[in-house]
Amino acid sequence: MKKLFFVLALSVSSLALAAKPYGMGGCGLGSQLMGKDGNQVLAITSNGTSGNQTFGISSGTSNCVTASEQTAQIQTFIDNNYDAIITDMAKGQGETIRTLSGFYGCNTEALGTELQAQYAKVAPAQADSGKMMVNINNLIDQSQTLSASCTDAI
Repeated sequence: MKKLFFVLALSVSSLALAAKPYGMGGCGLGSQLMGKDGNQVLAITSNGTSGNQTFGISSGTSNCVTASEQTAQIQTFIDNNYDAIITDMAKGQGETIRTLSGFYGCNTEALGTELQAQYAKVAPAQADSGKMMVNINNLIDQSQTLSASCTDAI
């Protein structure tokens, strides 16, 4: 019975961890330095010695959000700033591009350049904010530059 409980607990924790942008070391500075698949002992050590994990958990920073929470935050931002995003995408720079790059963990200049170059694809005339988010995610996935540099892409 104990073995069954252990296997069940391990399976549930593995499923819960799969949707998070951090590894077994938890969220915090260590997860940002080591990544999800990096050395988790060093991630735990970094989190423990810097004391930033508690702040990250309470503020939702330092990878301390689930992928679904991150998706909801990005979608809300796009919903509320759709027109400004369209304008900034056309210019390849601006406050909304900086904010989006922060959400995705991208280099702001690289994201702005790609969004401007692929403007017609990302924001076609019939697109809405939901479609725009899908298009931005696809752009990040398909761009060699962005897929390599966007550390928090969903």
